[in-house]
Amino acid sequence: MILDMFSYQKFSESKAKLLTVVIIGVIGSVSIPVLLPHVYHGNHIYHLLLHTAGIIFSIFLTILSVNSYYRLRTKKMIITSIAFMTFAAAEIVQLINATETHVYNFFESPSEISHLMMLGMIALLAIAIFRKD
Repeated sequence: MILDMFSYQKFSESKAKLLTVVIIGVIGSVSIPVLLPHVYHGNHIYHLLLHTAGIIFSIFLTILSVNSYYRLRTKKMIITSIAFMTFAAAEIVQLINATETHVYNFFESPSEISHLMMLGMIALLAIAIFRKD
């Protein structure tokens, strides 16, 4: 049991490996039921990939913040973890909802622009974690 915890700790220290596993896990779980049926629907696949990227980044940040909570045991980290979990849940709901409509004007709709801005926000948070200043 102690050996398993040590290997997880060693694995979770490598953010690149953790992000790779999250990407493979999320893409693997949503590709067949969500993405593949909409590949030939024009810009619709880009909308679905936008939400998939949001799920990837938010799950990655959730895992990192939960790991930080177990190291630091501060209330700020548990609140941060809950915030990232909520963002991941919201992205999952939006992804499921987006499968119902097949026509999107990707750069013309205000909702698409706001989705891009939210993805940019969560991506900047993920990039900030990778920086070594």
